[in-house]
Amino acid sequence: MRGHTLKVIVRLFLTFAVPVVLFLVMLDPWREAEASTVATVMQNLGVTGVSDAYGYRILVLPTSATPFLAVISPSCSALAAILAFGAISLFLVRGEPGRRIGAFLAASTLVLCCNFLRIGLSIWVGVRTDIDGLTVFHDWVGTAFGLIYVLGGFTVYLWMLLPSNRRLLAEYKRAQELQQGMVSSSVSDHE
Repeated sequence: MRGHTLKVIVRLFLTFAVPVVLFLVMLDPWREAEASTVATVMQNLGVTGVSDAYGYRILVLPTSATPFLAVISPSCSALAAILAFGAISLFLVRGEPGRRIGAFLAASTLVLCCNFLRIGLSIWVGVRTDIDGLTVFHDWVGTAFGLIYVLGGFTVYLWMLLPSNRRLLAEYKRAQELQQGMVSSSVSDHE
């Protein structure tokens, strides 16, 4: 029992420690990539008032207000959620590696795309209003949307990992048949 407990503690430690370390190492380059991606996509979609990304900041040129730099803060990045899904897949959840990788990729893709949308909508509101409009939208609507899409990502993650009802029923039937076969063979052995 002691060896098993130690393995569980190590896996739990890694589940928390690895994402924290990777978050600290990857944070600035990741935010720069997010800012660059959002600015480029918005420009390609023809959104006027969105200039280039400067590091992890996007220059916003509102139609009737002073230009400002919108900062992709650490809490605005999708990195933490993606690293959490990765650590859970790698260290915490057991099962077929292909299913865990698929669940990680699906959940991470959903979170990343929704986060790009959230950042883009915040920038768009800033272009149409000003820095205060962006901040209010980001803090209220963006936070609610962020919570919803992380929960959605986790739901997709679980849906992909958990076995289907058909599979569970088939396993149950096989177990019942095996059990009945063992009971009938032990009865025939005693006769």
